[in-house]
Amino acid sequence: MLKLTASNYSIWKPRIEDILYCKDLYEPLQLLGQKPNRKSDDAWSILNRKVDGQIRQWVDQSVFHHVAQEMDAYKLWTKLSSMYERKTAQNKASVIRRLFNLKYRDGRSVTEHLSDFQGLINLLTNMKMVLDDELQALVLLSSLPDSWDTLVVSLNNSAPQGVLTLDIVKDSMFNEEARRKEQGVVAESEALILEYHERTNNRKFHK
Repeated sequence: MLKLTASNYSIWKPRIEDILYCKDLYEPLQLLGQKPNRKSDDAWSILNRKVDGQIRQWVDQSVFHHVAQEMDAYKLWTKLSSMYERKTAQNKASVIRRLFNLKYRDGRSVTEHLSDFQGLINLLTNMKMVLDDELQALVLLSSLPDSWDTLVVSLNNSAPQGVLTLDIVKDSMFNEEARRKEQGVVAESEALILEYHERTNNRKFHK
């Protein structure tokens, strides 16, 4: 589990939610901080303290002082949300700019590029801006460099009814990466064989 910092809230949030659900500690957040009648005040207080402890265990030192004194789990949760899940127009514009400026670099792992892409999509989703699947596919496709133009043209020509899906683009990127790696291995093997033959012929010549 990673610790919350100023830059990874969109990844940290669903992970800490999973932990709280698995440990049966999500009730104070699920009920928006309202104590159910079946729980005593003491039991509710202890449960809130457990949730606080679990959340604070996974926040970075730079974040901890903002919530160190908070004893109400829901207030702690909403405070973190207000800090890192702001929905102002300026923040939305900033994330959109980062998304459209995201570019894949040859030689970089496709998995890493898709992770960066999905992180920005998640940030927009948290801000209540949901991009439909086709738009996400087109934005991802536009992030590819000129050296991938053959793939881009092929996808555009083969899209069912002219509509691309995000899964199709992702799968094609992984396949292209594997093909390029295979070509690189073959080229390297051919170079080694050629070098071997050259050395062998040189030895025969000297003899």
